[in-house]
Amino acid sequence: PQAVFQGREDPQTGEAPVRRRDTQRRASEDDEMSTATLTASVSLLNNNLSISPNGWSTAVHNSVAAGGGKLLLSNLANSTVKDGPEVSQVTSIRYLTLASGPVLVVCASNGTQIYSEDATALLCYVPINEAPGGETMKQHQGCCLVPDLQHVVIGTWKGGLSLVAGASGMVALAECAPSSPAAGVADVCFSEIAGMVVSAHTSGELRVWTLDETGHYANANAVATTGEAPVRIAALGPRLVVAYGPGTICLFDAVTLDVQVEITAHARWITAVDIREDLGWIITAGEDTVANVWQVDAGSGQVALHHTSVVTDKLLTGVALHGSEVFATAYESNEVYRIAV
Repeated sequence: PQAVFQGREDPQTGEAPVRRRDTQRRASEDDEMSTATLTASVSLLNNNLSISPNGWSTAVHNSVAAGGGKLLLSNLANSTVKDGPEVSQVTSIRYLTLASGPVLVVCASNGTQIYSEDATALLCYVPINEAPGGETMKQHQGCCLVPDLQHVVIGTWKGGLSLVAGASGMVALAECAPSSPAAGVADVCFSEIAGMVVSAHTSGELRVWTLDETGHYANANAVATTGEAPVRIAALGPRLVVAYGPGTICLFDAVTLDVQVEITAHARWITAVDIREDLGWIITAGEDTVANVWQVDAGSGQVALHHTSVVTDKLLTGVALHGSEVFATAYESNEVYRIAV
């Protein structure tokens, strides 16, 4: 694997990472700014921000108290802010764009709810039909779309996949089990180039899922990696991006799953990642309060640090792209921050 510079090191000059706060690029009126004030503070949840193509942003306020948790929505186009449905123990949120339009997928300890873009209508509910208990927390986490089939693929605590047929009016399909015992799924993605779904598990393992002639996703093989906890997996053209909590990002060949590049991206825990494939951008945020934009050359795989800045003096919990703009959320803050890149 190719070792790449620290998150704040200049890729052109090779200068040492900037350590002093007064020399870092800081939030200002001309730079990072709050674009929306949500109705409650954002919880400490990985990838706690997702934005639809039409500009609806969603974050989560989790709560252990009955009725205390809710989705926090804002429309970036007209500054509308509102409460979404009540939620409990949410593990992940993500907008997916189906042929019929964007939907909001909310995974939690009681299953998965699929809502309309503005969360005003519940389109599908995939429950967890097992009683609570045992050493492992029962939950769904992570989702992706298989475009040609319009399948919404959801990760389960058993290491398998739960499926929803989006083209058939949001119909839940049979669950797919892993080929061998597996840790719970942390996230999933679909690689168009490889034609397969890849799941990243809490153990750090990656598993490949291919569609067979019966329409069932079979777990073709498993790839052991570093053993670090993954925060996000996403397709980036001919590569897969896997961000690990302790601060590193690995780029894998999408077909062979060989590691091509390893990036030391943050000084503390990575909490959120988003991708823009057409630009080759990887946007990362971490507990070090820094947001980074990495640019990956599609041909060579060379990585450059396109932008870095301290967003706010709080732990960042979410980052998301809308067009060419980057937005972020922070723990115990009710602001959505715009980052000028």
